[in-house]
Amino acid sequence: MRPATVDSYQDRLERVLHYIREHLDEPLTVERLSAVACLSPFHFHRIFSAFLGETVSTHVRRIRLEQAALLIAETGTSMTEAALSSGYETPAAFTRAFRVQFGVSPTEYRKQQRVTSASCTVKTYAKEIAIMTPEMRELQELHVLYVRKTGPYAEVAGKAWETLMRFAYQHRLLSPETACIGIGYDDPSVTPEEQLRYDACITFNGVVQPEGEVGLQTVAGGRYAVFLHKGAYTGLSETYRSIFAGWLPNNGYTLREAPCFEKYLNRDPRRTKPENLRTEIWVPVD
Repeated sequence: MRPATVDSYQDRLERVLHYIREHLDEPLTVERLSAVACLSPFHFHRIFSAFLGETVSTHVRRIRLEQAALLIAETGTSMTEAALSSGYETPAAFTRAFRVQFGVSPTEYRKQQRVTSASCTVKTYAKEIAIMTPEMRELQELHVLYVRKTGPYAEVAGKAWETLMRFAYQHRLLSPETACIGIGYDDPSVTPEEQLRYDACITFNGVVQPEGEVGLQTVAGGRYAVFLHKGAYTGLSETYRSIFAGWLPNNGYTLREAPCFEKYLNRDPRRTKPENLRTEIWVPVD
């Protein structure tokens, strides 16, 4: 397998963009498009968003609407036909989305005879951001206690940690060696917020019997690229973008079929100023 480079990632995304244009009237899921790119669905959406500056769903919606605009301007296609070709079930929903995209209704657009074309070229953002330098580490698989909550990350992460820490304090599981790990399995820009999955995890010693919402799971071992994020958790998305659009394609590594995870280095984030927060982002690589 040849090393992954900026050019190879761009080639893969070019294939995806052309595939999208050729299959606009079909379901275009992340799983389907990641297969076209020969990338893991685990990581495809992050790479796509980092390189193109928009999510998969946003890109597909925009291209469908731009294609519909061409049909409306250049042909006698009805609004119903244009709506269906754009993936909308009703003309009303199509009209609302069209107005948001172009500032006018489809009917007004046709009158103006304005023609919009969509580019199939990957305009990479990788060179516009700083390339971070990670520390490469080998990790032995970790057995952790965890609590999973589903919903908007900003709401459920705190609830997950509250439940887990209550259990940990009750059973005297915390020590200076305890590692606090967060696993967000879904991208908020792709997955509906009510379906976002977040696991709050801690390492432990000895034998612990899980109960209630507290369960046991294993964090995969192997090689990881470990990046240090400095500052508030709200800035993590920009750090992820730097990793996937800046560092990854420039260093020849491929991603393993395992989720990234975050290791929180501050003992009590609630009592730490946002600018003093430190978070390690562990990215599984080969």
